[in-house]
Amino acid sequence: MLSWSGKDQGIPVDLPTLTVGVPHARELLAFAAAAASPAPDSDALAAARRDLTAAAGEAVMVDAAAVVANFEMMTRLAECTGAVLHNRASAIAGTAVGADSFKRH
Repeated sequence: MLSWSGKDQGIPVDLPTLTVGVPHARELLAFAAAAASPAPDSDALAAARRDLTAAAGEAVMVDAAAVVANFEMMTRLAECTGAVLHNRASAIAGTAVGADSFKRH
């Protein structure tokens, strides 16, 4: 999410640099990217889930899934309350679910 946000804002984010010293960083990044991808790939997510569980254990995988889910929930909640949408894909998704009716102009 940080890398996509940085890209959207024109700010380069070097995730490998940010993960120095983070246990299982490679598996965590792969899981987060697969879980939060705007173009879901169930095979990639299943593989990332298996890799993270094998490397760090099921409890870590469940915690990582909860973090991804929380970020996704916060984004949707913000958009539904009329917060400014950050990109065209978000705007299209907001329109698709009827969030436009909650925007204040």
